[in-house]
Amino acid sequence: MMHRLLGHLLNALARFWSKQAGRTTFYLFCRPIRRRLSGSERAFLQAGNPQKIHFNGQKICLYEWGSGPKSVLFLHGWQSNSARWQPYVEALKGSGIRALAFDAPGHGLSSGRQFTIPENAALIHRVMTSVSGIEAVIGHSLGGYSYLYARSLHALPRIERLVVLASPVTLDALVGVFSQSLSLHPDTVGCMMKEMEANTPEGLQSFALERLSETLSLPGLIVHDRDDDRIPFFHAEQLAAVYPQAKLIATRGLGHRLRSEEVVQMVAGFVIG
Repeated sequence: MMHRLLGHLLNALARFWSKQAGRTTFYLFCRPIRRRLSGSERAFLQAGNPQKIHFNGQKICLYEWGSGPKSVLFLHGWQSNSARWQPYVEALKGSGIRALAFDAPGHGLSSGRQFTIPENAALIHRVMTSVSGIEAVIGHSLGGYSYLYARSLHALPRIERLVVLASPVTLDALVGVFSQSLSLHPDTVGCMMKEMEANTPEGLQSFALERLSETLSLPGLIVHDRDDDRIPFFHAEQLAAVYPQAKLIATRGLGHRLRSEEVVQMVAGFVIG
């Protein structure tokens, strides 16, 4: 009910003051709702010896579990946090692979209120160029999309394996989920897109799959559920079509979050090699 009311207000604002409607709608589009952590989640994150990274005036929490010369970087999605990776970290125990993760701006125990893909991509670049030995990346949802965006814009260190879990491959998918949740009128969405364009120095064309998939030439694993009600399965098919070295795994009944021990073991086995 509150979402629909907010959408009606934004639609009304767009009719009379389009620029302000664009600014307000884009602000909301980029503002995650920070989920409260449970006691067990906090304990897991604390076991990762959290460090604070200063980035764009924010304090970002970086975690590290295990030790070894090789590392895997985990990237969570929208309104999630690094605690989602606990089953994967446990699956990697004893493998000699160090697990790394960070809470994106506005998420988990990191500071900030806003999240944008370009900023998250810049943070990925910062982490990957300051931490040695990262040989694999595992990204869920916007985490996977952020990595693809980061590698298309920044000179990231080469990795050996990539896992993409339930990730979108077009900006339209993200805008569609947001506009549907608020019942936004197309004119309101248009105002927001103008504001987004103004705040994206590389332009909205930088989000296109053709740009994101350039030079994708490493072994990959794409896992997506056919019943995903947030990011439709065809996104995985589109990515697989331009990523010939990736294997596409289609699950059923797991939804967007892909909570499954079978998926965890499959991903861990792929990363360990």
